[in-house]
Parts: sequence; structure tokens; C-alpha cells
Amino acid sequence: MKLYRYIIAAFALAMSAVGCSGPKVIPDNDLINIIHDAYIANAYMNECNIREDSLYVYEPIFQRYGYTMTDMQYTLRTFNERKSAMLSDIMSEVYRRLDAESDIEAAKMVVLDTIDNIAKRTYTRTIYADSLIRAKRMKDTTKLRITIEDLVPGEYTVSFTYLIDTLDENRNSRVEAYALRNDSTQSLRHTLMLSRYREGKYSRKFSIDTSHKELFINMFYHPMNEESALPDITITNFKVVRVLPLEVSVDSLYQHQLNLQIINHRLMTGFTADTVRIVEPEIIAPDSTEYNEEKDSLALRVD
Repeated sequence: MKLYRYIIAAFALAMSAVGCSGPKVIPDNDLINIIHDAYIANAYMNECNIREDSLYVYEPIFQRYGYTMTDMQYTLRTFNERKSAMLSDIMSEVYRRLDAESDIEAAKMVVLDTIDNIAKRTYTRTIYADSLIRAKRMKDTTKLRITIEDLVPGEYTVSFTYLIDTLDENRNSRVEAYALRNDSTQSLRHTLMLSRYREGKYSRKFSIDTSHKELFINMFYHPMNEESALPDITITNFKVVRVLPLEVSVDSLYQHQLNLQIINHRLMTGFTADTVRIVEPEIIAPDSTEYNEEKDSLALRVD
């Protein structure tokens, strides 16, 4: 209601400088549209912290529906003189329409979030995996050092499960991982002490950008002042998983689907059945041409 009073007051203030020669009454439907658009304009200005004279804000709204500020002033001034006319009814319809549009926008955001999730899943890749690595001799430790080359920007997750057995002669075994920059300097370095005689898990994310060229993982690391001894370590489920940046994933998804013309209700429903129900809109074919879905370049629409 505060916003309603603000809009009405702003109308009155803006129109006080305008003459009222030959005004006409604005019909209820057009009045609802004008006040509705004024709400949207005010919400936008508040969101963007815009301070503008009301005269310039509302004038294009009136012109859009074929009226002037004088017409609006006259309509508001004489509204209560009309039989069975209540401004509260007008405002109730405006609120109802705004609420409905808010629900639609919320649904659109759900669909956009769903598309983001589809893109993220689609362009998530396991770029390196090894189900079982055992090191029981010193020369086996070379298998515990992994280098991932030809990096592209994205988020890389390194994970594995490990078990150091009782025959292992080391006391302070660690895992180290870091990215190597283009100038061969280390970046994003991370180390973790490994537990002994019980199964443990390691997982670490690395945000890689264009300055990085390699990702190095050493699952049997000892500082230079500690001599490595006979190992007995088993690594299972070693993975390096890459997730492209969201904007890259979404753009790639759109490009791929548009090129193949497979953005359609059936495909998207298959991906999003547990997330959001997309209702396929009724498509009215031109009078002279029968609609062909295969020729539709963008069958997914959100009304």
C-alpha cells in the first residue's frame, strides 16, 4: 500500500504542471495497465537506485496507451464520481497481475537454474582415473605421482581413498598437490598428513585459470629433511574431475543443442523430471503451413 500511495502521489505531483484542457477518462482496463507499468518502473528505479523526475518516468507509460498526464489527472480526480467505481478494485487487479507475473518469473528462474545444472553435469569430465594403485617397493612410488597436463580453465577436484598398512616403514607420509604456472612456479599448493592403519579419504578442489599449465599430485610425499622408507600403501578410486566454468558450460550447451536442433520439450523433460515440470506451450501453425517441429529452431520456450 505504501508503494500504491507513492505512485498516486507521484502521478499527482508530475501532472500538476500540466494543463487539463480537453481531458478524457481512462477506461479501467487501461488504467490497470498504466498503474501496473508504473509499479514495474518504480521497482526498476529502486533496484538500480535511479532518481528521476516523475514527469519523465510516467509520460512514456501514458503515451504507450494513448493518453496524457492530463487524462490521468482527470481520471483520478473524477474516479469516485462514477457509480460503482472503486479505486481499490483497480489496485486489487494490479496486485493480482503483479503476483501472477512474480510466479511466472520465479518459474523462469527455476528453469534457468535447471539449465545451469544440466550444463554443469554435461560438461563435467573425469579426465583421469585409476581404480587401484599399490606401492610396496620404492620403485612403485613413481605410480603415486600424477601429472595432469593441457589444463583448461575450470574447477578440478582430486580425490582418492587410501590405506597405509602396518608394513609401511614411513612415519610422516603426506599428499601434496599444486598447480604449475606457465612460468613454472608453483600455485595453489596443498599438503595433508596421511593417517595410518585405517582407511582415509582425500579430496581437494583447485580453481585453474589460463595462467596454469599442469596439475601435479604426489600421494607419497616427504619433506626434504625426511628420508622416504619402504612403502606399503594402497590407493583406490583415484579421480581428477574437471568442471568447466558455468558460463562456458551454458554457452557450450546452447551452441551444441542449437546446432543439432535438439532443444525441445522431450529432451529437457528427460533431464529435469525430478527438478521442474516444463509445460510445452500450444503452438499455432500459420494458416497456409502445417507446423513441423523438426524445423522449429528453438522448441523450448518458457512463457
